[in-house]
Amino acid sequence: MTKRWTRFLVLAGALLVGMTGTGAASPAAADGVEGMAGTSAPRLTGNGKPELDPGFWYYTHFTRALAEQLYNQSPVTAYLPTRLPDSHWQYYGMRSQLTADGYQLTAYRSEKAVPAEAMLLGAGGAGEPQASDVLYRLAAGSAAEAGLTVPPSAKRLRGSDAAGWTFWSTGADADLEKQLSSKFAAMVKAGAPVSGAAGTVLVTKAAAGKVMYSASWTHNGSTYYSFIGYGSLDDFVSMLTSFRPVLNLLDSADIVLLPVDMQLNLQAGRSEMFKPYENRFVPLAQAPIVKEGTAFLPLRDIATIIGGEIQFVAEPGGGAVYVSQNGWQNELKLRLGTGEVFRKQEKLATVPILVKDGRTLVPLRFMSEQFGLPVTYDAAAKAITVHYTHWSTNSIVPPISSTADYQTSVFSIGGPPFTYYNERLGAGASWGYEQQKPPVGYNGLKYQIYQVSVDMLPGDNAFVMQDMQTKRVINSIPIKTTITAADVPFRTAGSWFADSLQVELKLTSSNGKAWPSGYADISAGAWVDLTGELKGQSFDSISMDYHVGNVSSKRVDIPVKDGKFTCRLTPNKGPGTYEVTLYSPPGSVPGTSGASPLVRFVVVVY
Repeated sequence: MTKRWTRFLVLAGALLVGMTGTGAASPAAADGVEGMAGTSAPRLTGNGKPELDPGFWYYTHFTRALAEQLYNQSPVTAYLPTRLPDSHWQYYGMRSQLTADGYQLTAYRSEKAVPAEAMLLGAGGAGEPQASDVLYRLAAGSAAEAGLTVPPSAKRLRGSDAAGWTFWSTGADADLEKQLSSKFAAMVKAGAPVSGAAGTVLVTKAAAGKVMYSASWTHNGSTYYSFIGYGSLDDFVSMLTSFRPVLNLLDSADIVLLPVDMQLNLQAGRSEMFKPYENRFVPLAQAPIVKEGTAFLPLRDIATIIGGEIQFVAEPGGGAVYVSQNGWQNELKLRLGTGEVFRKQEKLATVPILVKDGRTLVPLRFMSEQFGLPVTYDAAAKAITVHYTHWSTNSIVPPISSTADYQTSVFSIGGPPFTYYNERLGAGASWGYEQQKPPVGYNGLKYQIYQVSVDMLPGDNAFVMQDMQTKRVINSIPIKTTITAADVPFRTAGSWFADSLQVELKLTSSNGKAWPSGYADISAGAWVDLTGELKGQSFDSISMDYHVGNVSSKRVDIPVKDGKFTCRLTPNKGPGTYEVTLYSPPGSVPGTSGASPLVRFVVVVY
């Protein structure tokens, strides 16, 4: 019988073990002079590119080429932020260069779009940007620590220290010190700003009132990284906690599954919105409008923001619009004549509607209340900020399995945030994780590598990952198998008392064929006879049910005499894969009142 990790066992207390193997995950490779050169060549994606953090991918496409260049050429592991500071409705530019022992970067505002090739290492171009346009500076190397010298007059902030990190201020008044202490204390609750590092943060307030934020950290005491932010405190904290080492994550796990944040900046009267994480402007169907203190957005633009679509339907009283999110999920109906909002037949709300130049506009709260998007509105600046998170996933998974238990690994955020299953078996309750720490530079309280085991069946299968909260499918990875029916075991369901219980089972089709293990296939209308014996536990009865797709059967009782039982199973829900489960009687397991699963097997109806 095959061991399974079940939900309550793993979430109650998973064993965290360190990563081993690739140079990408080792401290030496993280900061040594050999950079990313490990003992084996990095595994690449299907397009021959390393799988970097999504923050370096097309969502911030203007840094992607630079990140890949640093990944391949930097004498030390490059750290880059996956968040960007507020550029105040201007484009970003970046100057970069390698140094003898590391690299240097300067990010700045630009009135015009800067070509990506102008930001690469050693690229020629404009001179040093104006000091007022600089957003941040970043340096790496043995001398980078010199960029952050704490003066004797600096004051150490209380209540904000993390393991290995100290926070200082100079020139700050009592109110600013209180604000800094609160912000830094909140920042380090989930761990150090850069995981596994020791570092220093210095906040300097000049006599003219300008505040500069600086940080320096190291993993090994020889290579240092320094970061200076010239924006707001929120920008500095957001960026510092977002720094990631530019690693090939597929050297650490077979699958990368990470959330990607999208930010949209809109303003009343502006006919375009700015995507700061992507460094680009996007035209709007209609500029947002503020009426009596309420911000209104074009309905068509809302559909674009949430990744959905809209469809007009003629109805008496002004017609209606259907608004969908992510491929006709979370579908809403908005009646244009009344402002009533429905999901299916349920009325959710009534909102005011504006029509301008033939465009329908609805209040900002329509997006936050009905689609759950965090939205903020600055009434003084008439500025709207929308945040939207979705999944980014990529994988290098062997396409063929020779075993009935397919083992793979997933790099994702802590939680864990996803469930998984074989598409042929459907989304059942049997899933779990064995956790490991992430690579150096990724906070172990925020990120994990999950070792998972997926039940396989003969023929074509698909490894499906599903969002735990929304139940939406994130990705489906095809996997073929070379296994036969004899390779599919009767599977224990993970109950803690299963070690003292032995269940001997035999499946026989209605045509007389005896199946060698926990798998049988039959034609529609046929049946399977089940004979079994329980050893090590004494029950007067057991029960059985099955699920196929999203359909589950009623549970039926099976009498047990002298530990033996027989039952006939006639699948009656049409063709498909039936996962059958046997259960102990309710209350038979100490500490539980319901029935506990004992063993599972599969019957395929064709």
